[in-house]
Amino acid sequence: MKRLLFILSIVIIVLIINGRSNNSVKAIKADYVDIGLGQSLYEGYDKVERERVQSLVNSYNQIEYIGQTNKQLNLDKTISITFVYHDKISGTLMIDDKGICHTDDSAKNYQIASNNDTYEQALKIYKDLKQEY
Repeated sequence: MKRLLFILSIVIIVLIINGRSNNSVKAIKADYVDIGLGQSLYEGYDKVERERVQSLVNSYNQIEYIGQTNKQLNLDKTISITFVYHDKISGTLMIDDKGICHTDDSAKNYQIASNNDTYEQALKIYKDLKQEY
């Protein structure tokens, strides 16, 4: 009986962990980011402060999906972010102003929680890069 209870506990823990991972993005790291909006793309290597990159990475890593959506990204307001860690792409994100997003580890579009500020942070970095370069 104890063995059955132990096995059942492990199965429940695995299901909980797998269930949570399906509602969030795969965690990444980044040294810098490249950001684009519309037809323009700006390289962030040595142009975006490390603290801002880390803040954007933290925001990305905290993305929780509300659910899959059939809505399309609003391409006029979609920001494309490429996260680069040790000269390799660690992740990509396309996100619009309504919280519709698409990551490199999924073939589907998702709606994210409105309390996530990834879009706002990325837009600020994009505007700063555009103004500077």
